[in-house]
Amino acid sequence: MDSLDFHFSSELLKEGNKFFVPADLIKAQKLIRLSRVSISFSKKSDNKYFIVSGIVRDLKSNEAKIVYKKRLVGTRDGPMSTTCDCLEWTNKYHCPHTAALYLLFQIKGAGSENENGPLPTLMDYAVNVEEYGTILAGPDKLQGAVPNSTYSSLQYLLATGKVINFPLPENFEGKLILAVELEENNLNIHFKYKNIAGEITNKISLLEALYLFNWSTGRAFYIPDPLRPLLEKIRTQRNSILIEDIIAMIGGKALEDILEFEIDGRPWPSLKVLEAHPVISINTAKRKGWCDISLLFTDEQNLLLSGPRLLKSFTFGEKGLLSSFRKKSASYEFIADFVTYVKNGDQSYKKTLYGSSKRESWISIIDFSEKNAATMVYDPQGSSLVSYDNKMLRELIAGLFESFGDLLFRFSNVSELDKKITFTITLNSLFQGLHNFQKLMLPYNISILYENMEVNKWSSKIRFERLGGENNWIDLNMKISDEDWELIKKADLDSGLTFVGERLVILTSEQKKLYKFVKRYIDLEAVKTEKKDGTHIFQIPFKKARIFELFELKKLGIDGALTREEVELCERLENFSEIPNYPVPPSLLGVARPYQLTGYNWLRFLFENRLGACLADDMGLGKTLQAIGFLESIENEIGQALVICPVSILLNWEKEIDKFSNLEHGIYHGGGRTFPADKKIVLTSYGVMRREIETTFKEREFDVLILDEVQSLKNIRSQGAAAARKIKSRFNICMTGTPVENDISEFYNILDLAIPGIWGELKFIRNASSKKNRFMARKSASPFILRRTKAQVLTDLPPKEVNNVYLSFSDQERQNYLLTLLGIRKKIASSTSKKKYGEILSGLLRLRQSCLWQKQGKFGEQIESTKIDFLMNTLEQILEEGHQAIVFSQFTTYLDIIQKRMQEKNWKMARIDGSQHIRKRQEMVDLFQDGKARVFLISLKAAGVGLNLTAASYVFLMDPWWNPAVEAQAIDRAHRIGQRNPLTVYRPIIKDSVEEKVLALQELKRQLFYDLLPEEDLYYSGKLTMKDFQHLFD
Repeated sequence: MDSLDFHFSSELLKEGNKFFVPADLIKAQKLIRLSRVSISFSKKSDNKYFIVSGIVRDLKSNEAKIVYKKRLVGTRDGPMSTTCDCLEWTNKYHCPHTAALYLLFQIKGAGSENENGPLPTLMDYAVNVEEYGTILAGPDKLQGAVPNSTYSSLQYLLATGKVINFPLPENFEGKLILAVELEENNLNIHFKYKNIAGEITNKISLLEALYLFNWSTGRAFYIPDPLRPLLEKIRTQRNSILIEDIIAMIGGKALEDILEFEIDGRPWPSLKVLEAHPVISINTAKRKGWCDISLLFTDEQNLLLSGPRLLKSFTFGEKGLLSSFRKKSASYEFIADFVTYVKNGDQSYKKTLYGSSKRESWISIIDFSEKNAATMVYDPQGSSLVSYDNKMLRELIAGLFESFGDLLFRFSNVSELDKKITFTITLNSLFQGLHNFQKLMLPYNISILYENMEVNKWSSKIRFERLGGENNWIDLNMKISDEDWELIKKADLDSGLTFVGERLVILTSEQKKLYKFVKRYIDLEAVKTEKKDGTHIFQIPFKKARIFELFELKKLGIDGALTREEVELCERLENFSEIPNYPVPPSLLGVARPYQLTGYNWLRFLFENRLGACLADDMGLGKTLQAIGFLESIENEIGQALVICPVSILLNWEKEIDKFSNLEHGIYHGGGRTFPADKKIVLTSYGVMRREIETTFKEREFDVLILDEVQSLKNIRSQGAAAARKIKSRFNICMTGTPVENDISEFYNILDLAIPGIWGELKFIRNASSKKNRFMARKSASPFILRRTKAQVLTDLPPKEVNNVYLSFSDQERQNYLLTLLGIRKKIASSTSKKKYGEILSGLLRLRQSCLWQKQGKFGEQIESTKIDFLMNTLEQILEEGHQAIVFSQFTTYLDIIQKRMQEKNWKMARIDGSQHIRKRQEMVDLFQDGKARVFLISLKAAGVGLNLTAASYVFLMDPWWNPAVEAQAIDRAHRIGQRNPLTVYRPIIKDSVEEKVLALQELKRQLFYDLLPEEDLYYSGKLTMKDFQHLFD
């Protein structure tokens, strides 16, 4: 408020000089003009006396008092006496404060005789404000108010000149108008008030965030609660608040009825809203080997727009907040945590922000971005609002960090004049990350410029021309334009970038796949090349087995290779629901589970189209059953099928065929073997196939070739793989539970055995470990490989599945077994009746152990065991698939032998037998349950109680126990796993031995028991009679 224009007459000053020194009178006049003098009490009697007291604010508030008695004029003490608590006061000369009180009293006049209390207030006593339309920080900020005042204790000088006490506040009505003006990037904030009649006045003050006071009418209103956070923020951050902060707070319906907003005199609803389009502009920096990445935003007319606060915050410049961290390393850690938050919602970044002096600002900006779909930014140049998608802004920051790392943010700044955010980075980092950045930002259609030219995607014009072909071959011409040819020669697949002329081109992920196809055709498969009319032409022969590869190329934009019928075939292969359901053969009726029927239909469909198949289901899911069902269904369409498998499962194939079908079959294996040319199915081993590929199998042709446990041929350079490729067949099936063990080239090899020619030249397979070729495995082979894991078909599996696996002795084992059997028979025959039972038990034990292991060599120094060989081979696959297994045996000596074999392979195992105490047993269980041991060796008697082995998926019963209840109890140690994992039990049985006879006898007795007492306990004692025992030795 300006100084009050008081007139101090010469008569008044002359009278004052009688009591005060001139200097005090001069200062007194100044204090009065500045409204720093308040009279709180006065009393007067005409021409007799007056008393006046009051407050005079100078360096501090001073209490002053004057007593004037006319009757003392001319006396030694004089008529005037004063008091003041200031340091300048003296009894003789008084002080400026008492002088000011005297002058003001003389100008103002006094009340009537004996009037007590406050004088009627004049204009110079009441409080006012320096400027209308502002927020006051407290009562003492009112002009004329003393410290420690309250709003209700003051009197107010209205714009009309009337002075009033503070009125009783009313509930708010009308609207508060917030008016913001931008002056050289500084905010000028004022408030106006619109009453319910629509009349607007700027003569208001906001008394903190408590009251709105109208200096025209003298009315006061309570500030509504929804307005208070906004007003408090403006009051406390007046010198630092940005227009973005205000815009962020005015949104929402809560303020619609009580607030209007203006920017540069324009009402908020009248401002045009523009959609911001992000642009990345890349230019070579002054520093060699570096470039500037500028982030810009434009409207539909490509005019530059002001950027959002969130992005500006992620810079180290004047406008950024990254410099608020005490250490740069802390700012980089925060960026990484923020990106984690963007990806998965983890708010660990808030902890990192304790290292920032602007923590609250960061949290406010990020929270607003999360809670609001868009950020509105005022663009003063266009006097418009710019809308930014907050999700896009967060993903943009995350994409920059993920693609270019924290180095990008190290050199960053904001230019408000140029309306851009600039990051400086090495060219090498740019080219390494640009493709990934473009991929991440693809949903937001961000324009990328390199040296002011738009970075393009590759628009391939490559086409195929089908020339014809015969039998299983398709001849194609691949035509490539000069522009595509230049790109293919220069493209860097690691960065996904290349230059065509001066223009930078980005390859999308799909285009990188296309590039790899084309490069492979040019480098490895073209048999003829020529250039004609600016087009490069490469002639490439394709086997029809590769039609799905051509189908993938069609989806990538290269057409012309396939007929309509071939396209339809590929579409059906791509979608299993399109594969027809074929009549179910008798072998599968009531036996096959749904996923096995799916596998059967899949095999039939591929057979009809003469392609090939790789059945790669997890172990124990019935690949053999699916294959047998398939063979039975096409029995009348084929001449002969050849099944090749390891020796150890030849008999199992024979048993399965006998069990599930009536197919005629013969085994081609063993000494004096004769090829069963009259059988529908021929079973042989890989060893026989390898040795006789140039003799027995050289001229023979088969309609179906099945390669079971084909991982035996995983090495393409092996003699077995080479021999298998020489077998002539119309349709191949490869079966394996582990299509890849060590290297992806094994996978390529197996698929090429199933679908010969699927990869083209074999030299491609030999180079298949190259990263540039690996992408082809999934796309090109997916229709021809079917793999289901136990977890995937859990609902189709029973709680447990027990498999008897029949094995054959080696020749030496068979000879030793027969000699042992002969000796036992003689002893039993010559023994007395009392000793006969003992001889039988002793002989039975020897025969059982002979089935498990035999000592060979002159001094028994060598151990031979068909069962252990089977166990080790099967376990190797199981462990490769990530499963765990339990191996049960009655004999600890046998477990010792197995343990030694496993130690040679460095397999981690646990073991329990009768020798351990309880604590040791639990240690072994914990070792297995925690996955630190993959195999658990357990003696059958030690497995009865107290074991909870929920980690196992496979169980091996190495020596069949005569009592089924004991076996069942052992299985139940792992059967608890059935609640989580399907359980597969293997029981290896030596064919034509005592083991096979005991199983047959027990099965007969068990079935009889079930038929008679179906509702009783499913276990029976398994006790064998003397007649039964004697039968074992027949």
